Order: sequence, then C-alpha cells, then structure tokens
Amino acid sequence: MKRASITSTPKGQPKLREAQTGLTRQRISEAAASLLEEGGEAGAITFKAVAERAGVTEMTVYRHFPSRNDLMHGLWRHLNERMGKGLGMPESASALLAQHDALFAGFDAIAPQIIASITTPQGRDMRAALNRERRKAFTGIVAEVAPGLSGARQTAAAAVLQLLHSAYAWDSMRLHWGLDGRQAGDAAKWAIGILLQELRRKK
Repeated sequence: MKRASITSTPKGQPKLREAQTGLTRQRISEAAASLLEEGGEAGAITFKAVAERAGVTEMTVYRHFPSRNDLMHGLWRHLNERMGKGLGMPESASALLAQHDALFAGFDAIAPQIIASITTPQGRDMRAALNRERRKAFTGIVAEVAPGLSGARQTAAAAVLQLLHSAYAWDSMRLHWGLDGRQAGDAAKWAIGILLQELRRKK
C-alpha cells in the first residue's frame, strides 16, 4: 500500500485557500467602503485604518492591494459589484447604453456610499485615481461614433457623455428634481441618445 507523502497538498486545499483569499479581500474592500461613507479628509482611507476596520494586519492589506492606487481601484470595483453585475467603465457606445439603467438603479441601492464618493474629500480621491481609465473609456466612445472629431471638441463631447453617465447627474436630479434612480436614468439616457445621434452626424 503506497503511503501518502507528508509534503503532498490535500485535495481541495488550493480551492479553500482561494476562497479564503477572496473573503479577506472582500473584508478589506468593505472596510474601505465603510470608511468612505464616514467622510473625512482626502487620504483618510489609509492602509492602517483599513486594516484596523477589517480586523487584519496592515501587511495583509498590502498583500492584496500593494499601493494606494490599487486600494482605490479595489474600492471602486467593490462599489460597482454592490450596485450590480456588468458595471464598470464602458468600452463602447452600446455597452454604455446597455449598462446605464442598472448603473442608476445601483446608485439608489447604495446611495450613502455613492453620495460620499462625490461629496467627501476621500471619495473624490478615489474617483481621481480612476481618471486615466475614465478619460480613455469615454474618449474611445466618442472616437468610435465620431472618428472625425478630435482635439477640444472630442474632449468636450467625452466630458459631457461621462457626466450624463455618472453619479453627479444622478445626485443632481435626485436632489434638485426629486427623481429616483430609474427616472434620473431615463432622463440621462435620453440626453445621451441625443448626443450620440449628433456625434454620428459628424462622421
């Protein structure tokens, strides 16, 4: 009878370790999200504060998120996952329109944290960490629908498109017009459709 090696890995252990890693990562992201909701100065979501809130060591936070930029990206992904599946930076005009309704409904679902993300210093800090990806995504959509547009006009169109597809538009219509996520999403989507139609005429 062949004896098992004492150095062999028990069957299923890699999957267990992977699941534990995912749970730890989720705890860290949830801790960062709770710190975000509390407001505070820019940079208040520190590795030390997140570690204490998550009940893990600072080294554990660094292992999952090696830099502050990684931590901010992780927080953004966590918020998107809580809002619903398939949300993130849109890669095309069709993807933008396909996710728009769910995005605005998602803002309603975690309203306190979304409001914190656009009104607190550390929320703006998180959003600033995503600026490169944001500009790339929306400039790419404008280039897709109006390839002849460039320079300042391209930037302006991308900026307006992104604003209409954002928590800023949702919050303004919620706060000043009393619209819920569905109503605000419908209004913004209507405006996005008009803008895309106008941009396509400029091919």
